[in-house]
Amino acid sequence: MNTVESELKKMMLKATLLANLELLKEKMPQIFDMFKNFQPTDTGVVIDDEGNENLYNNGRFSYTENPREFAKKQVSKFLKSPVYSHYRIKHSNDENIVFKHAALLKSINNVRLEHGGEKLDNPANEQQLDFVCFLGAGLGYHIKELLNKKNVLNVFLYEQTPSTFYALLHCIELRPLFNKCLNNGGVFRIQVGGTKHDVVNEIGSMLSMQGFFNTSVIHYFKHYNSDSIDEAIKKIKEVGHRWHGGWGFFEDEIIGVSHTIANLTAQFPVIKKAGSFKNKLKDTPVFIVANGPSLDLAIDFLKENQKNIIIISCGTALKALLVNNIKPDIHVEMERTAQLLDWVEVVERTKGINIKLSDLNIIALNTVFDQILKRFKSAFLLNKLNDAGGLLIRRLDEKLKYSYPMYTNPSVSNTGLAIATELGFEKVYLVGTDFGFASQDYHHSKHSIYFDKNFKYKDKVIEKMQTNMTVKGNFKEEVFTTGIFDLSKSSVEFLLQNKPHIKAFNTSDGVFIRNAKPEHISNIKIKNKMVNKEKTITTLLKAASSSEQLFESNINSHIDDVKTKLKVFLQQLLELVPPHFHTREQLAQAFSEQNKMLLEMQREDETVFILVQGTFKYFQTYIMASSYYYRNLEMRADFINSCINAFNEHINDIYIEFIKYYNKPAKV
Repeated sequence: MNTVESELKKMMLKATLLANLELLKEKMPQIFDMFKNFQPTDTGVVIDDEGNENLYNNGRFSYTENPREFAKKQVSKFLKSPVYSHYRIKHSNDENIVFKHAALLKSINNVRLEHGGEKLDNPANEQQLDFVCFLGAGLGYHIKELLNKKNVLNVFLYEQTPSTFYALLHCIELRPLFNKCLNNGGVFRIQVGGTKHDVVNEIGSMLSMQGFFNTSVIHYFKHYNSDSIDEAIKKIKEVGHRWHGGWGFFEDEIIGVSHTIANLTAQFPVIKKAGSFKNKLKDTPVFIVANGPSLDLAIDFLKENQKNIIIISCGTALKALLVNNIKPDIHVEMERTAQLLDWVEVVERTKGINIKLSDLNIIALNTVFDQILKRFKSAFLLNKLNDAGGLLIRRLDEKLKYSYPMYTNPSVSNTGLAIATELGFEKVYLVGTDFGFASQDYHHSKHSIYFDKNFKYKDKVIEKMQTNMTVKGNFKEEVFTTGIFDLSKSSVEFLLQNKPHIKAFNTSDGVFIRNAKPEHISNIKIKNKMVNKEKTITTLLKAASSSEQLFESNINSHIDDVKTKLKVFLQQLLELVPPHFHTREQLAQAFSEQNKMLLEMQREDETVFILVQGTFKYFQTYIMASSYYYRNLEMRADFINSCINAFNEHINDIYIEFIKYYNKPAKV
């Protein structure tokens, strides 16, 4: 290459850089700030001996051939054999299905198996790729090549090294790629640097904005090998399932509203916001006792020290404690269905238990069945965030008197920890919060209902515990876990991260929990001495709760407002999806429009949003994921339209159920 050609190339590289910086300044100002005065070190774009732009890194060229030709080969290889994740649901046996949404989801699966086959064809053969994660920027030619070959709706680009991304800014113009995604209704998002956790969170943020139906298929394009990319991929495999779970269903929310109204009518007081009352026991050690297998290792310790510690029992741990004559100071429940009563009443059916439910305090989420709470000595409610019933209380709470804590889900252990922190306790020990197990035959405490001879849900529990998922252990190298357990662990980690003043210790022989120091129960020494423990706790619970503002007449007024708005909103959502689709791409566009409406309603009226958002997310994602099984596009369109028609009928059915039964006893 002569000098003139070389100088011309350098000018073009400079011009491309300036154009990209202008785009970043306009669309991604945070990234622009990183690179407006950037000086690369050790890595940069150069003209190699063949006259090609190349990436020069630590004294050598990163590309051993023409980078553009390499990109074409890499894209061709990727399209033939892509790396991707695909959304699936594990369906219950027919006899265990009690909700209409579960029956409809399974019927969609059955139709697909009958007509669409069991094997997923290569999803990269689709005309449109809905979500692509580019892991590694290089000079960016692979990104340009893939977007030239395919319509790509949403792009996430991750590059760990700023100097490498700065090199890319010289080589490909991002604006046409950005606009192509934007014009298709998608986004082009970039992350430079950050941790593996940041990668997962950024993808999750994109999905929230663009619609979780995009988890139906996500493509992962790895451009080069690096430790940071490998760590990001490992983290995605480990926790990516969190992107598509815990959304809830319309039917769940109806039960929650029904139970919330019943609990407020019964005048159960609600826990006030932290800091609005004094806790004289705040330095007393609190033991959050869940029902993991390692609870059995802590029984002797709890029995010996129960007079001088505060014990909060979580869910099915209650029986394990009571059969060992350990009386919790506060019991916690969070499941919304009335079937929970059968699990709670087991303590009254078990011989040898002398402590009755009527001897105990209970704090439960507002969604818990009122007939359960009435069995206890005193009952209190904790508001559940992102719940229609909890939001109903917030509507009534004009004085902002009550607590609305995060991270109370998805397991009762999360609720127990949230209660302890909201009451103002500052030193907590996690006991039996295993969120996993070393053996699938020993998944809970041997003292609990799970190992009773006449336990009628045994087969269902065994099925739920079947897993190949492993994570780092607290005292072991690794333990088995499940998706729900992993979400629970994550909630504990985030709660403790957000409350750094809490000293937390993990005594469980289960999963490792960030922000909770591992501590063997045998090493804990209790020096604290409590006087009039029961009376002091009673005084605390009374000071920490109230029923002010929560009048039945106010409830009815707010419910009428919700019903009116909900009817109009559902009509608008369903108008976007008449069952007349010809392509999967049309369906994606319609789902995208629905998602925008849902996000707008979240800002306008969160109660209306929460009632329906989960059902729309689950069905959008499952219908989209199932459509990929159809190679015949005419059969695919028929399948899509049948699913949409059934879903629209389902929504109308559940809306009528809400209108009729929101204040009646729940169906399950």
